Amino acid sequence: MRDIFQRLMAAAHFDTPDTSSSAKVSRREFLCGCGCSALALSATGSALLSAASRAEAATGGPLVRVGHLPAGCVSHLLLAKLRGDFAAAGLRVELTQFNGPSESLQALVADRLEVMHAPWTMTAAAYAKGTKELRIIGGSGKGGIELVARKGSVTTVDEFIAAAGKGLRVGTLRLDTLELVGYGTMASHGKSYKDYDMTFFPSMVGMGEAIANGKLDVCTLAQPYAENVVRSNGARYLSDSNAVWGPEAADCVITTKQRTSDRQGDALRRYLKVLQASATNLTQHYAAAVDQLQPVYGVSREVLEVALARQVPNPVISPVGVAGLTRGAEYLKQLGYFTGNPIPQLLDLRHQPAALA
Repeated sequence: MRDIFQRLMAAAHFDTPDTSSSAKVSRREFLCGCGCSALALSATGSALLSAASRAEAATGGPLVRVGHLPAGCVSHLLLAKLRGDFAAAGLRVELTQFNGPSESLQALVADRLEVMHAPWTMTAAAYAKGTKELRIIGGSGKGGIELVARKGSVTTVDEFIAAAGKGLRVGTLRLDTLELVGYGTMASHGKSYKDYDMTFFPSMVGMGEAIANGKLDVCTLAQPYAENVVRSNGARYLSDSNAVWGPEAADCVITTKQRTSDRQGDALRRYLKVLQASATNLTQHYAAAVDQLQPVYGVSREVLEVALARQVPNPVISPVGVAGLTRGAEYLKQLGYFTGNPIPQLLDLRHQPAALA
């Protein structure tokens, strides 16, 4: 299993001409780094989710062990758990929260999970570096990966691009959808890391603090942490993932292994159908959903209300969404993570419910 991450790190030396760094990232920081590590589900939320698991156990249905991150892209998953939707569908869904995608990937490869909700960038890089059993079977969240500028810095993408070569200080994470929203904005306007003063962080926390204390001008953040930083510091949104590789820009996706997809298709289909229904319910009864999710996320209702409207559920990857993943993977190629585009081989969307009109 260690070889997986050694291969990923081999792609993370970033000695291509278009990549520079003013902060060296250790192997441990790289493997632990994820924007979602800025967050943690609350103790109250954990207790509520545990109570739902006890109700599911009584059904005696198939077990689906799910790894997830404490992020906005799993709002419909958490809502389904809280409302007893999995129990009603005869499923036992065991949730495990991870602080970073590499940890959940490790658990998936070791057969301690059936599925994980995590950024597709990590899955794509692991597949390209030899973990060929991985498959993306559905979506989780879309949008909500933000390019944010501190108050007093640039105010638009045009100003961001015009500031190339002038020492603008930009922060992001390696091999994450957060990196794509920053690099993709640059690349689509003919710019690269060489044009900015780049710092690569191990998590979102440091970037948010750097924006707050004026040590960064622009950074990439995910919801709901992004809204917390914007609201607390007068920062502003410049762009987001929908603008870069959208319009249906998947952030987190649902990843499993080929063997699980082949052998446990019925349970996976039921799981994905529950998620689709939960996503619809969240959208149609948004205020009530935010009220129920607020104690789980442990942020203010005001922050969560904005954040979950910007990073919405994405339970079904549509053809437009597939094109977005393919487009985003081209940016990963430019950054030197892999050659070729692994997205067509990674997708196994046969268990998805039909997209709702």
